[in-house]
Amino acid sequence: MRELDEALYQYLLSHSENMTEEWLSRRDSKAGSLYSSDASPELVRKLRDQNALFNEKITEVFIEDEETFKKGIIPWTRAVSEDRANSNVPLYYVLEQFGVFRSVIMHFIERFAREQHDSVGIECVFRWTNKINFAFEMVIDLFSRHFYEINNDIISEKEKIISELSSPVIPVTKGTGVLPLIGEIDLDRATAIMESVLTQSTAMRLSQLVIDLSGVPAMDTAVACQLSKLIKGLNLIGINATLSGIRPEVAQAAVALGITFDNTDFETDLAAALEKIHWQN
Repeated sequence: MRELDEALYQYLLSHSENMTEEWLSRRDSKAGSLYSSDASPELVRKLRDQNALFNEKITEVFIEDEETFKKGIIPWTRAVSEDRANSNVPLYYVLEQFGVFRSVIMHFIERFAREQHDSVGIECVFRWTNKINFAFEMVIDLFSRHFYEINNDIISEKEKIISELSSPVIPVTKGTGVLPLIGEIDLDRATAIMESVLTQSTAMRLSQLVIDLSGVPAMDTAVACQLSKLIKGLNLIGINATLSGIRPEVAQAAVALGITFDNTDFETDLAAALEKIHWQN
C-alpha cells in the first residue's frame, strides 16, 4: 500500500506541469480577473509558479501524516491568500478555482489507477479520493482563515486612513493647527479622532490646536467624554487646546451632562480663536 501511495505521489509530481496547463485551459474570460483566460502573460506566469508549488505540497498528503502535511501547506496558503487579498480577488473566485483544480487532480489520479489497474483496486481509489478531499478541505479552511485575517487588516488600515482624512489637523502657522470637525460624531469616530489627532499634532510639533465644532450638530455623553480626554491628552504632550464654534444646543447638552473641559480656551468662532492665538504669540 505504501509503495502504491509513493508511486501515485511520484506520478502526480511528474505530471505537475500537465495538471497546471489543464487547469489554466479551463479558465473562462472574466474581465479584470486574475483567473481570466485573457489575463496578462505576467499574471499567467505567477499562476503557474504558485500552482507548481501547490502541486508539490498538496500531493504530499499521499506520503505524509496529517500534521506534517498541514505544516507543509500552511506557508503556501498564507502567501497566496495574502497575494489574493492584496490583489482584491474575491474569495469566491479563489474557492471556485480550488474546485476546478480538485477535479484536475482527480482526473490524473483516475488516469494513474487505470494505467496501474493490475495493482490498484477500488479500495485504493476510494482511499486516495478521501485523502485528496481531506487535503483540499484543509487547504480551503486554512486559506479562508488567512484571507479573512488579511482582509480585515486591509480594511482596518483603510478605515484608519479614512478616519485621518475625515479628521485632518491643518497647520495654519508655525506651532498652530486647526482641527475642523464636521457632521455626526459617534463613539467609534471620536475614539479614532483622538488617536489620529494626537499623532498628527505631535508630528507637526504643535503648541496650539484649535478644535472647531461649528460643523457638529450634536454631541452625546460618550463623545463629549472622548473630546475631554483628547484635550487632556493634548495638554499632557504640551499642546494647548481651544474649542471654537460650539453650537448653543451642544453647549447646553454638555452642561446638562455635567461635562467640563478643564484647561481649555473657548472662542465663538475659528477666526476669533486664531486671532487670539496670533496676538498671544
